[in-house]
Amino acid sequence: MSETGRILIEKLDIYAYHGFFSEEERLGQRFLLDLVLDVDLRAAAASDRLADTVDYGRAVAIVNDAFTARRYHLLEGAAHAVAVAILDAFPSVTAMEVTLRKPAPPIPATLGSVGIQLRFQREG
Repeated sequence: MSETGRILIEKLDIYAYHGFFSEEERLGQRFLLDLVLDVDLRAAAASDRLADTVDYGRAVAIVNDAFTARRYHLLEGAAHAVAVAILDAFPSVTAMEVTLRKPAPPIPATLGSVGIQLRFQREG
């Protein structure tokens, strides 16, 4: 029986100062992140121990730190920083997806959000 799977962290709401426009740097805005972490869950399922899986609280703290450590003009750069931080911190994560949204972008239109989705795969 295979128990590989995905760990989900959804709608992580972080206030930051990313963006291309000066008002985004000055005022900041909310960002919403969704993460999907591909992990072999067999050991955790058998042991029922946190040490055998990805600690969600630690992952959220790492994402927050990576996302707010510096200012990014583009969502792509911010999402890349998040992925690198998670992959560095959790060797058991074999691949991941980061979905990053701006719910209130400075665009003169009525829309729910703008965003990107990037997929990262460990090499080797």
